[in-house]
Amino acid sequence: MNNRDWKMFFLTCADVLGPGDSLPFRSESWCSWTTFSRLRSDAGYWQRGLPGRADISEEWIGDGGVWGQPFAYADIAHIIIPREFHWQKISQGALDEGVRQQDIDVLSSELDKHAIVHRKTDLVLEMKFY
Repeated sequence: MNNRDWKMFFLTCADVLGPGDSLPFRSESWCSWTTFSRLRSDAGYWQRGLPGRADISEEWIGDGGVWGQPFAYADIAHIIIPREFHWQKISQGALDEGVRQQDIDVLSSELDKHAIVHRKTDLVLEMKFY
C-alpha cells in the first residue's frame, strides 16, 4: 500500500461511512487501528471514528483531528472497521445507548473500484499488514 492508496482508502471511508468523532455516541463511523511502532511497544489498539476529509493528507492522518495525533500511512499496520458499533452515554442521570451500522458492503465495493486490497467478513472490513 502506498501513500496514494492510503489517502484514497481514507477518503472513500469518509465519503461512504460519514464523519468520525472521538466519542462513539457522536460518531457516524468507528474503527480500531494499530501501528508498527505500537506493535513493538505494547501491541495496543486505538479506537475512534474514522478521520474526516480535513484530517487526510498526502502522507499521514493529521495532528489534532479525530485521531488526536498524526499517524503516517507507512506506520499503519492494521485497521478494523466493524459492521456495527455500540455506544453509551449518561444523559440527565440515565444511561442512553445504541448501535450504529456501518455499510462495509458498500465500502468494500467502492474500495474495489479503486483497486484497494482489503478483507471483508460478516463482522468487519480490515486492512492488515503484519
